[in-house]
Amino acid sequence: MQPLKIPAIVLPLFFTACSSSRNATGSSAAEGPVSQWQSRPLDIDGSDRDWANPLPYNVKAERVSYSISNDDQNLYVLLSTADRQEQQKIIQGGMSVWVNPKGEENKGDAVGIGYPQDEHSDPDRKLMEEAQPQRYQAKQPVTLEQKKTYSLYGFSRDSSIQSYTYGDTNVAGVRMQMDFNNDGVLIYEAAIPLQAIYSGVTPPYPAHHLTVGIFIEPLPATARIPRDGGGTSGLSFGLGGGMGTFGSGAGMGIGLGHEFGIGGGRKPNKTLFDEAQIWQVVQLARSAAH
Repeated sequence: MQPLKIPAIVLPLFFTACSSSRNATGSSAAEGPVSQWQSRPLDIDGSDRDWANPLPYNVKAERVSYSISNDDQNLYVLLSTADRQEQQKIIQGGMSVWVNPKGEENKGDAVGIGYPQDEHSDPDRKLMEEAQPQRYQAKQPVTLEQKKTYSLYGFSRDSSIQSYTYGDTNVAGVRMQMDFNNDGVLIYEAAIPLQAIYSGVTPPYPAHHLTVGIFIEPLPATARIPRDGGGTSGLSFGLGGGMGTFGSGAGMGIGLGHEFGIGGGRKPNKTLFDEAQIWQVVQLARSAAH
């Protein structure tokens, strides 16, 4: 894994004032996090229609926005990006979401979800390359349809990595879907049971801080990069059902894409080839009944 190239972003959950300070390392931090109770369970369907928009937090360097919420059963995470180059970075380079119940900004005691898998840890990608070497030597753009594997980290008692076919349920009860909405925005949604995060703990769960980490892996040096201005327009598809959901639900998102290649249009964002680590400090919200 490459060293961190951008500052870690630490922001409060649904903090209305968004005041921040800068420390000696250059990372930004905020004080006084305020959480928000999720009054109704969210549908994990690769859509942001049941989330409050605009999303409260933005990472300009990565051109992504995100939000976090919880009820008494699940922690919910949503990430979105309308940027074509960032979409390809996530789809081709890979992404993982981590939750550390001790409130620390590391993966040591965290549980995690790996999806999409990067090209080095995606077994289905390797099999496809071996079966169709001429096709993949051409470095065609990677699509969500080709991402057929997801992994869970730290949810089992022996902390082993558990790999599943995208669309299959899992023993941890984690639900996740990635898809394009009707506006061509890439949407990642996850619901992580609090029982799986706080293994062996009975409700009510601890009210102290926990941290959510969003890791976006770098694009491979040989990746085809979408032009984000000019070029030939096309269609990009995000598939639901067996290719795009954990558990039930299905859908297809269609968004306008652009020609892939180097040159023309806006130059590739330099952060495409850097790993991004986004850390969010959160505190579990409580319903009015508690």
